[in-house]
Amino acid sequence: MNELVDRFMVAGDNTTPSLYFLSFNSDNGGHWVLVAMDLSRLMVYYLDSLPGDWSKYPSMKKAVDAAILKFRSKKNYRNRKDITWVRVQVLENQ
Repeated sequence: MNELVDRFMVAGDNTTPSLYFLSFNSDNGGHWVLVAMDLSRLMVYYLDSLPGDWSKYPSMKKAVDAAILKFRSKKNYRNRKDITWVRVQVLENQ
């Protein structure tokens, strides 16, 4: 988590839309999920080739949410709206 916060801090004020990408290993047989975070909008997009939602990966959500909230606290950002998680549909090749 601290590495994420440090990366966010180096990038500037994060008030304009930009995405930070994180690959997450689910510890579920080597399955990976791609996470894209938009700090300006408090949006987290995740791409998972397996069906289901983020609740399958509570440690991923906990770590990402904690890093975003810690970053916002360090920057003294006041608006405390919730972080929104959006699953991006993965299309299979036909």
